[in-house]
Amino acid sequence: MVARLDERVLMPDQSSPLWWLFATISVVVYLAALFPGMVNWRQKLWVSCGPVAGFVVLTASSVKQEWSLSEILPVYCGITLGIALGVVGHWKAMRSFMTWRAENPAKPDDEGPDVPWVLQMAFTLPIFFGGTIWYMNTY
Repeated sequence: MVARLDERVLMPDQSSPLWWLFATISVVVYLAALFPGMVNWRQKLWVSCGPVAGFVVLTASSVKQEWSLSEILPVYCGITLGIALGVVGHWKAMRSFMTWRAENPAKPDDEGPDVPWVLQMAFTLPIFFGGTIWYMNTY
């Protein structure tokens, strides 16, 4: 006789306090993925504002829609991780672009070196966001 596990046991529900831990971990992963590509403190500061700005938007959406903040934390985690994994493996190219960006602040981005992580991010963001939407509708 094979015991069958209910799949809901393996996933925390949306209101679980574990999502605060997951959100913290996703911010750490985001910073660890993006910091190697930054060449000066201004760029690192700018990148550090991303999770904060995302959380402000999430909080405003939570208040406007009258949702519990902890119930929409999976969206925050999914988007943050999607961005972070979108640059994995492209640190050398990102560093090259950011060096060019620091030396040429007035020039448009399309005049600089190639940005190969854009294609990777174009795949990771929808996958993580889609997974988040699936999770929120399922659990």
